[in-house]
Amino acid sequence: MVKNNIIYALRHFRNQKIFAGINVLGFSMSMVACFLIFSYVRFEKSYDNYHTDAERLYRIFRVEEGEAWNDGVASVFPGMTPAIRERVPEVEHIGRLIHHDKIFSSFALTHYFSEGTGRTFNIDKGFFADKDLLWVFEHRWVEGNAQQAMNSPESVIISRSLKEKFFGEDAALGKTLQFKNMGINYSISGVFEDIPENSHVSYEILLPIASLPKEWNLDGDFGWGNFYTYMKLAESSDQATVEQKINSAFEGTEGEWFAEVGVKFGLQNIRDIHLTSHHAFELEANGNTTTIAFLALIGVFIMVMAWVNYVNLSSSKLLDRAREAGVRKVLGGLRSQLVMQHLTETLLINVCAMVVALTVLQLANTWFESLLGIPLTPFDKSQIGVTLLFMMLFTLGSVAFGSYPAWLYAGQKISVVLKGRSKNSLSGLRLRRVLTVFQYIVAVVLLIATLVVRQQLNFMQNQSLGFSMDNRLAVKKPFVPEQERETLRGNFINTLNELPGVQGVTQTTEVPGYEITRMRSVASGPGEDAPSAYLKEIAVDEHYFDVLGIPILHGRHFRPNRADSEGIILSLKAAQKLFSMENPSAKVGQRIYYEGSPYTLVGIAGDVNQMSLKQDSEPFIYTNHNRVKYFLIQLNTPVSSALMDSLEEAFDTSFEASHFDYFFLDTFFDRQYKADRLFGQIFELFSLLAIVVTSLGLFGLSLYNVTQRSKELSIRKVLGAGARHIFVLLTKEYGQLLLIASIISLPIGYLFSNQWLDGFAYRTSVSATSFVLPVILIFVLSIATVSYQIMKAVVANPANTLRDE
Repeated sequence: MVKNNIIYALRHFRNQKIFAGINVLGFSMSMVACFLIFSYVRFEKSYDNYHTDAERLYRIFRVEEGEAWNDGVASVFPGMTPAIRERVPEVEHIGRLIHHDKIFSSFALTHYFSEGTGRTFNIDKGFFADKDLLWVFEHRWVEGNAQQAMNSPESVIISRSLKEKFFGEDAALGKTLQFKNMGINYSISGVFEDIPENSHVSYEILLPIASLPKEWNLDGDFGWGNFYTYMKLAESSDQATVEQKINSAFEGTEGEWFAEVGVKFGLQNIRDIHLTSHHAFELEANGNTTTIAFLALIGVFIMVMAWVNYVNLSSSKLLDRAREAGVRKVLGGLRSQLVMQHLTETLLINVCAMVVALTVLQLANTWFESLLGIPLTPFDKSQIGVTLLFMMLFTLGSVAFGSYPAWLYAGQKISVVLKGRSKNSLSGLRLRRVLTVFQYIVAVVLLIATLVVRQQLNFMQNQSLGFSMDNRLAVKKPFVPEQERETLRGNFINTLNELPGVQGVTQTTEVPGYEITRMRSVASGPGEDAPSAYLKEIAVDEHYFDVLGIPILHGRHFRPNRADSEGIILSLKAAQKLFSMENPSAKVGQRIYYEGSPYTLVGIAGDVNQMSLKQDSEPFIYTNHNRVKYFLIQLNTPVSSALMDSLEEAFDTSFEASHFDYFFLDTFFDRQYKADRLFGQIFELFSLLAIVVTSLGLFGLSLYNVTQRSKELSIRKVLGAGARHIFVLLTKEYGQLLLIASIISLPIGYLFSNQWLDGFAYRTSVSATSFVLPVILIFVLSIATVSYQIMKAVVANPANTLRDE
């Protein structure tokens, strides 16, 4: 029986090539799209799940009085860790983590080989950490193990990638890396596999916090709030109870100030950080649960659209196959046999679609990875089961949806169908209209979302940030011994200024796109009652504002050679906040107080957006202190390999033992929009897919409608109906269905657009074009899709049709 059903199904496909091809193409495209969407959703939801006992791992955060529990700051104070370890018994392990740039302006490590040569690299993903953190985070060890690693203040652990940069394929255990900033030769006590991409914190090297100067007294420090603190709780511990104990653990501790100002501490499970945590100073830009939920919903809709398309096309063929069902019943066919026959056809179509989908995933895997920005390994041993399971579930859904037209096919009455009619023709017509409206709704909503996302991205790219970042290059400052610092920096800058492609150079502690953590107080007077503000500070030289194109609104720039080391420039918002006035220009030249010391306000600069346009511009303090992390270079010519070679040569000449590490400012700043660009690309791709799937369904339906109405159309033409009348007659139904879909889809699209745009401090206004254009586009594509079949009917000779009928 199964063999006969397969043979009959293949024969049917051969006779109905167009319908079979449409269904296979629609199913395969939908399988690929849904697999990509759910792979992305699965990846986003898998963050930090690879840790052993991930449900017991937590990070501490803090909120100030009056702040919502979801606000606050992701980092806390180093002195909290010893107190929690001693006074909260539910905490099995607790460890601190701090990024190197919160401590040092440069972070380069050097390995010296036996022949005296050295290899130096600037390391961006370097952290200082407690040994106990190795029992909180999961590591897969390449060399060494957790017991041996970081047992002394002079031992470090590194990733496999960093090990290969320094030592190639040679073993690294026991070899040394020199950190010149502290004059320490660290011994490598472990090598771990690279941190997985689905981790909210990524590092290449961990150095012991115990190696930092003892006089810093970190175990008793409750003022330095840049330490990320993680803990592993004992089994069956209650999160709320532990939070309560943590908030009371510091009572009577010297230096504790939290309780009197209303600062509270909370815990968040490590698995929830990536999608739900949006505190200040997160270690990386986190995802968004709303976005993930919406993408998952799109995936479901695309699946349903594919199934709807199949039901639509299958039910539209019911009239043609009704006679077939009647004849088979006359010859003794049972209803169950007819149902199985139709379901076999559905299953075979899905098997063909699955083969096509898997082939596409294999051939275009690299492109899909670049599109989504995540690793895709559908055919790896660890993933092939998930891939096939997804395809099977998709197929089962198709078979379930296909059972409806199967029962309609098998339920025909012999006395009716042999007369050329179907008892379900009217209900089938209504069903096809409802399903077509559903497809239109999904397509219109996706197109609206695509246009709004694209409009917002264009708006952000064209919106003024208050500074210029085109043709700006940032070079990380290497470590230089203090006695040589000024000389070598000066030599480097002088060499750069002599290059024909360089327009200007400045030294600074921060670059746009980097979240500033250094906070300092300024006050308008010396007393405690004087108006004051606690603001983010950037140390710059006299060329900073010119190189970045930031206007000085009032006053002047800093003078050369750090002559204004006791001078301050405030951003406009900072000055307005400090002096509580709209136009604070009269305050320029007056004495203000920086951290309690008298300084002179030498100027007021324009406001800038240090971070993305999702955030409002912030107030800043600019000081002329001699602290440097970056050299910012303004280029006056397009970047070329020759120019980059000249810049690297200038760097190598001035800093012989260091590695030339640079990035372009526009690229660095633009990384903040990576998730939004990905969101837009996904919408564009799947909007196109929705349109294609809808068009495939419309093409099949138009072919069926024209075939079914061929006699009617021939009679109309005999009676004098023109081509225009026939065209309008056959296309007006699609316009009516699209109108109904638009009434439903436009409010849905509007609600989505506003909800997504609410996440931006600077947002575009949603124009009517974003709603009208999708409807017009879908209508034009619908007419274009069905026009071929309609024009064939228009030019057909009515005599031939009526003779055949």
